[in-house]
Amino acid sequence: MISLGLTKRIPSSVCRCVLLSKLQQISRITGAAMSDSRTRSRRRKAGTGSGDTTPAKVNKVTKTVQPVSDCSCSSTSQRLDRKFYDVPGEQLARDLLGQNLVRMVDGVRLCARIVETEAYLGAVDKAAHSYRGQTDRNTAMFMLPGTAYVYNVYGMYCCMNISCQGEGCAVLIRAMEPLEGVVKMEELRRGKMKTSAPSAGKTLKVKDLCNGPSKLCQSLAINKPDLNQRDLVTDGGTWLEKGEGVQTCDVVVSARIGIDKAEDWVLKPLRFYVLHNPCVSVRDKHAEKDLQAKKM
Repeated sequence: MISLGLTKRIPSSVCRCVLLSKLQQISRITGAAMSDSRTRSRRRKAGTGSGDTTPAKVNKVTKTVQPVSDCSCSSTSQRLDRKFYDVPGEQLARDLLGQNLVRMVDGVRLCARIVETEAYLGAVDKAAHSYRGQTDRNTAMFMLPGTAYVYNVYGMYCCMNISCQGEGCAVLIRAMEPLEGVVKMEELRRGKMKTSAPSAGKTLKVKDLCNGPSKLCQSLAINKPDLNQRDLVTDGGTWLEKGEGVQTCDVVVSARIGIDKAEDWVLKPLRFYVLHNPCVSVRDKHAEKDLQAKKM
């Protein structure tokens, strides 16, 4: 016999039946409540239901939208390492074509694609600054491959080189194609122009911002005090990133520009530039014709 808290004693068999009935009733009520709850939940999500006009809540998914850029130069690009620079001058001069030079100026990222270079081969090269050995001026040419060598020209202009494999060897960056931060480049370039210059007051064409070794230094705020002897592999303000590169069949090889007192080195084919690129400083039509003839 089991007592259910009543005044009378109830047989166990009856008690079990009563308990089973109560449990089944509770189960039906609970199941119905859960089913009704799920139905209301589905209706809310669908935006329908009896008298429910409150729109269903939607979990917002935040997407990172990359800004549209007019160039292939990206902050996520691969930075060039020491191995890239640790090659002979002629090879580096070729390999630099198509790579991107990046410089941070006033918090603005400036980026330009290298389209023209010149190789200078140290002690054997009569046109090289290092031809007669190391001096205070050319020390960067004797430092680790990938070191910036910036020197002044006529006391008011600069040229930028990058050291490579070999004592006193380096590559001059002659011209670049602006990719990113063009407005800032124009601002910097205009700030260095003489007010009496024919182009003063006029909008500079993009192709004219970096189509010369001193022009590109002006447009990217490159100067000797800031950048000379800086390691481009580790520097936080100026470095090179991997670009698209240039196929050998599109590389024009010719004599260097402005070399007239280096005897047999005057006409050495140590200048390299990208065929048909509008930002090249000086075209060599004969060399271009020869290159195109080889393609045929």
